[in-house]
Amino acid sequence: MTRRGHFVFVSFMLLIAPPLCAQASDERVQQLEKKLDELVRQADELRQEINALKGSPSPAAPQEEDLTKVSEVAPQAAQPSAAPALTEVQTVNNQVNPGASKVFNPDTSVIGNFIGRAGRKNPYEFGPANQRPPLQLDEAEVAFEAFVDPYMKGKFFLSFTPEGVDVEEGYANLIALPHDLTAKIGKMKATFGKDNTWHTHVRPWVDQPLVIHNFFGDEGLNDYGVSLSKAFPNDYAYVEATAEAFSGDVNGVFTRHNNNDLFYNGHVKLFKDVTENSNIELGTSYARGNAAADHAVSNQFGGVDVTYRWKPLQQGLYRSFIGRFEGIVDDRGDAGRRLKGYYASADYQLGQRWFTGVRIDRADRENTTDRGAAATLTFWPSEFSQFRSELRRISYGGAKSVTELLLGMQFSIGAHGAHTF
Repeated sequence: MTRRGHFVFVSFMLLIAPPLCAQASDERVQQLEKKLDELVRQADELRQEINALKGSPSPAAPQEEDLTKVSEVAPQAAQPSAAPALTEVQTVNNQVNPGASKVFNPDTSVIGNFIGRAGRKNPYEFGPANQRPPLQLDEAEVAFEAFVDPYMKGKFFLSFTPEGVDVEEGYANLIALPHDLTAKIGKMKATFGKDNTWHTHVRPWVDQPLVIHNFFGDEGLNDYGVSLSKAFPNDYAYVEATAEAFSGDVNGVFTRHNNNDLFYNGHVKLFKDVTENSNIELGTSYARGNAAADHAVSNQFGGVDVTYRWKPLQQGLYRSFIGRFEGIVDDRGDAGRRLKGYYASADYQLGQRWFTGVRIDRADRENTTDRGAAATLTFWPSEFSQFRSELRRISYGGAKSVTELLLGMQFSIGAHGAHTF
């Protein structure tokens, strides 16, 4: 291209460039205005939703003519008002009242207890018409726990067994009473000793001690009633006293013949740290009610329980020891005699997941005495499952001794609350 032609081309571009740039600039501004209008609309929708969640009236929607003036007021929006914080927006994980998210969703758990038995036929344990089968899902416990309000917690434990379904426990636990008082109202296990308060999966053994089975039966002291407990703070030890009144019907133990035939129970517990690695718990219990066979006499129980725990701070994950003793006296007015019984056990932790233990039993029954001994070995794959074995030998009333091997597997799913220490 000649110099003259080059000059003409440059002059032509200079003439048409301003109109083209102006046209492109106008299109860009229009696009930005449309995007800004869309953002304003979305912001208004979000503000209305937030106000609706807060319960406050939403502001009036902007008029159409106001939107046309956005470009005019845009320069004044250099410092926009602060956006609402995320904590002001109510979500599932950010409730104004955290308990509200659990109103219809209590802590739920299921615990299965599978038991196998090997050994000669035992004609004494349940009677000839009700023998323990060689393999059985002995119990499935379904638990529901949740706070009713800041002052009360509800707890329900349903027991599914081959015999049917039963409410093992179902009560309201009042936790905010004055003067260090707590209360339970509903169906519950009486606070008598230690073993009677445990659910099946809490016991360190596959079976029940003889004294509990002979005196209280398979279900234990379990009835409808009211329980009131009080802690007594002091510098020496933790002391707690419990007073309870129940409906008065416990199969084979108490019977209510009229509305005033309640059964009463009292328990006092003392807990004290012996060293930084060990502690001891002492308890005494007393229960009284109408005898099952004769409405004119009463049935009374007195008991003592001792629990010693050792768990070193540096090796507590791998080593621990628990020694237990519980003795019960049954003054049976309908039988005209006093029955006695006890169990003593020692459980030692061998490793992180392995435990072993021994237990000796003695318990009167009618006109005879049963004696037994057992050894256990337990493996915990995790805190949600365990495998237990128990070799026991029992002499029922001086008759020929029976030797049995019991194998148990327990597994749990869901959120299960902590049990009494």
